[in-house]
Amino acid sequence: MANFMKLNARAEQRIGAYATRLLQIEAHLRRGEKRAATARLIGFKDEIAEFMHELEFPLEFTVIGSQLGFFSGNGSFLRGRLPAALVGAVAGWFYGQSQTSGHHRYLEEIWQRVDLIERALIAEAQQAEQAAQRQSGAAGEGSAAAESAQTPN
Repeated sequence: MANFMKLNARAEQRIGAYATRLLQIEAHLRRGEKRAATARLIGFKDEIAEFMHELEFPLEFTVIGSQLGFFSGNGSFLRGRLPAALVGAVAGWFYGQSQTSGHHRYLEEIWQRVDLIERALIAEAQQAEQAAQRQSGAAGEGSAAAESAQTPN
């Protein structure tokens, strides 16, 4: 039989791994390593969204709660074990919803920070591209002016 604590610890471990990955991305950015940060960002938002989707319905907690209720019930099946299994399933569902909502909050914060970093990198790349276009345009205008000055009319 599975354990409530193991399920919760597994989810928290995964959220911790995502937070560590976010800290590594931010460290790359502080050191000016934009290519490394961009490489780590690829697919990161998709992974977080997929994990959030996995946490949508706490089915495992419901099953564990019903098992605990079933095995702790006394007496006959209809008077003891079945009602205890139903109460255990409801309790497991409530506990699972509580844990899932907490995990969703943490994941949402991580996702928003990753989105902010991604937008900043895209905006910076666009600004660099526009600056390069302006420089090439200015160089092209300067060379055209020099050619027109050299050609006799």
